[in-house]
Amino acid sequence: MNSKIVLQFISAAIVTAAILAAPVASAAADVITLPVTAGFIEENWSGQPVASSTFESHGTALLILQPLTNQIDQNQPNGPVYMAAFSQTDLAQSFIQTHGNISGAGILLQPGIGSTDTVTIQLWDNLPNAGGVMLTEATAIGVAGTWVDVFWTAFTITPGTTYYLVFTGNTTLGIAGDTSNPYPFGMVYANPGFSSFPSFDYAFRTYYDDNVVIERHTWANVKSLFD
Repeated sequence: MNSKIVLQFISAAIVTAAILAAPVASAAADVITLPVTAGFIEENWSGQPVASSTFESHGTALLILQPLTNQIDQNQPNGPVYMAAFSQTDLAQSFIQTHGNISGAGILLQPGIGSTDTVTIQLWDNLPNAGGVMLTEATAIGVAGTWVDVFWTAFTITPGTTYYLVFTGNTTLGIAGDTSNPYPFGMVYANPGFSSFPSFDYAFRTYYDDNVVIERHTWANVKSLFD
């Protein structure tokens, strides 16, 4: 048996082990991605060049199983009321996350208020005027009447603890919400000084990162064992 055939058996075994070790995704097959090594081109087993995003040149790589990344944690989707304009300033929503990290957030923009503009969502451990510290933030372009989501590198937080989303970035758009207290774990804040409205909630959602990372040898590293 020549070295290429032996190598094929070994590589197949490694891929099979990585897939069997991963959680089963309910809606999609696991996707295995290796980090990119700039400028590096590896040969596949047929001798044809493949893109550098498929292989890394040496050492070990992270096999990232992606289908479960950025799943919704908290979700208050009701938005029958025009809750607040960005121009009012000091807009925030308190919430309690179920998971131990938060990787993004989104809000429902009010139809007919503005058109397209920047939306920045910040994560705070308390309100800015109450000694809070901003933990992270991200910005996206929002379109009136649609959801706008922003994402950041998953930030570790304490489940069951109140955190705050602060909404800023423009003065032309508005946020939809509900005045019947649809979300019992937080409330709306609005107007200078972050006035509280205990029975009001913006239409908002938060995300957590359920990404699974497994360390494995790269193909190039395995092949080097036979050089």
